Amino acid sequence: MSGTAAVEVRLRQAIARHGKLLFAKSGGPGGQNVNAVSTQVEVRVLVEALPVGPRKRELIRTRLATRVTADGWVRVVSRRERHQRRNRVRAIDTLVALLLEAMQEDPRRIASRPTASAMRRRRDSREKTAAKKRTRRQKPPLDD
Repeated sequence: MSGTAAVEVRLRQAIARHGKLLFAKSGGPGGQNVNAVSTQVEVRVLVEALPVGPRKRELIRTRLATRVTADGWVRVVSRRERHQRRNRVRAIDTLVALLLEAMQEDPRRIASRPTASAMRRRRDSREKTAAKKRTRRQKPPLDD
């Protein structure tokens, strides 16, 4: 099992163990089914309950700031499907995908010098701009 797959399994286990599922009537198209059945699913899990280190938790809090409540719950809602079971699966899958994406570390940037041709292009561009601006200068009137 690869590293990402193992992390995904641990996240799913944490959601199953520590998460909350909330159900509501979803509205929208669907006829009488919509009025009678609570198909909308909201999945919540505490950031602190996730099996990741402090650096990853901080990444989750900052990158998913719009989905994290004031008391530390990450929240995802699904109401697209007509059946509660499908919405539950969809919401959990979405939450896991969001968490995995948020935990990805940005690669370190290695500073490099500009190439000689890049410096030459920049110098040529600056000279061209300077020449253009020189032609726009007001010339002194000729005295006759």
